[in-house]
Order: sequence, then structure tokens, then C-alpha cells
Amino acid sequence: MAVVKALRISDKTASGARNEKSIGVAIQVEGLTDILNDLQRIEPSFNKEMRKAGQAVAQLLVNEAVKEAASVTRARQALEVMKGMRAQNDRLPTIKLAHSSGFVSKSRPNRGRKPAAKVTRGQVFFGAEFGGGAQKKTRQFLRHRGQSGYFFWPTVRKEKKNIAQEYLQALNTVMKRELFK
Repeated sequence: MAVVKALRISDKTASGARNEKSIGVAIQVEGLTDILNDLQRIEPSFNKEMRKAGQAVAQLLVNEAVKEAASVTRARQALEVMKGMRAQNDRLPTIKLAHSSGFVSKSRPNRGRKPAAKVTRGQVFFGAEFGGGAQKKTRQFLRHRGQSGYFFWPTVRKEKKNIAQEYLQALNTVMKRELFK
């Protein structure tokens, strides 16, 4: 049986700078990739079924994060960012932000801006999630909350036990269905 080793939340590059293109949460499970690789060698269709299961588990988290985003004080920014969140078709539950897609603003829409000045969801994610207000250019966001966040990371922390349970249950189901036909 695989053992959960650690929870690591990372949105920074190796140099310590924030990277809008690679926001990630990793629940490290010791030996999980080895188990998945071995099971794929035994049954080739296992990988395809695990991808479906991983995407389903990630979609549950996206759905919960959307609900949490709707409960934020100024929910419009959070909901607009969440429109760019997608559950990926991967063996492990993976969520990605369509960081380069346009952010729809009612007060200052992109259609009136020059191409270089268009605002993307990736640019707004950190302000909508963690807040701002210390600088003039971040006053459109809620008060800065440090690392706690407003909608996405609180949902991840709240649902991490469910994510692990759902994923292990999906793994069990796929193993029974694919290996013991």
C-alpha cells in the first residue's frame, strides 16, 4: 500500500520568484508512480481508466473551489478566475489554470486595450486568491491575507482528506475492474 508522505504547496520557481504558469499542489505519496507504472504494464487499458478517474477526482475539487469562490466578498474576480480552472486528463488528479486566457472585466474590458495590455486570468489569480491593496496597482483586490488565500487554497486544504480518499477509492475501483476481469 502507498503511504502519504507530505503535502507541499508551491507557486514559486527555484530562484524564489512567483511563477504564474506553474501553480501546483503536490500530495506526495511514496511509491504511487511505481505502482501505477507496474499496473499499466500488467494491463494496458489501466492507464486510460486511471486518467479518467484522476480527472474525475480533480473535477470534484474544481467544483468545490467554484462554490468557495462564490462565497468570497467580491466574488466576481474569483469566479472569473475559476472559469479558467480545468481538471486535466492525467493519472493523478491535476488542475491547471488557463493562465493566458483573457480575464473579463466589466470596468475595463480587454476589447478596448492594446494587445500588450490585455489582462489574463494568470495575472489576476494571485490578487484574487491572496489579496492586495498595499500598492496602487493592487487596490482592486480584497485585503492581503498572506498565504491563507480566499477560495482555491482554502478549498484544497479543506478537501485534501477527501481528495486522497476519492483517489484511492478510484484506484481500487479501476484495479478491480481492469485487473480482475
